[in-house]
Amino acid sequence: MINIKRVAHQLKYDGMYNTVLIEIEEKLGKEDISVDEIEELLAKDEYFVWEYKELNRYGELSSVHAKKLEIKDDESSIIKEFKEKLNENVQKLKNIEMFEVDSKNSAYSIWIGSAGVMVIFMMHNIIALFSELYRTHGAWVYISYALVMALTYKMYRKAKDNHENQHVNYKVLHKETRQLIKDGFEHNYFTNEEFFQGIPNGQ
Repeated sequence: MINIKRVAHQLKYDGMYNTVLIEIEEKLGKEDISVDEIEELLAKDEYFVWEYKELNRYGELSSVHAKKLEIKDDESSIIKEFKEKLNENVQKLKNIEMFEVDSKNSAYSIWIGSAGVMVIFMMHNIIALFSELYRTHGAWVYISYALVMALTYKMYRKAKDNHENQHVNYKVLHKETRQLIKDGFEHNYFTNEEFFQGIPNGQ
């Protein structure tokens, strides 16, 4: 759901994507490449599109370059329903865009694991500084630590499983939406300019 022309201009002129631009220059073996050269490479090599999307994910920016289609009063009910469905799908894709990739390289283990370790660290400090529980009920203290770790793992599994389920939903919705876009263009329900976001202002 990306506009290659938009991506090419952003890679060329937006400093946020300098790392990808440098990779492209190295790939082509020259500096000061044109937007047309970038666009041509993007059409042939999906790796750089993927890198662009990764940077957007880290920056919490959308790579779904689709506008909300205008529904006109004089359009037939078929076209109106079609546009409503496509608008709905596009919005759903934007809402779950973070799940485009699977959970293999996610940081759930780091985030949730760190939280679990921090809780245990705080418990240890409080118990050691303000009580005699290590001496009087040491076994229960360690059992409580084990329970925290078990809960931490359970939360990790829940987050990971949810990510995988949403990833499957994203793939199904993405495939359906791409077919809708193809059908819309074939039936002239809308133009490329009406659907895709253009080149950012000032570029």
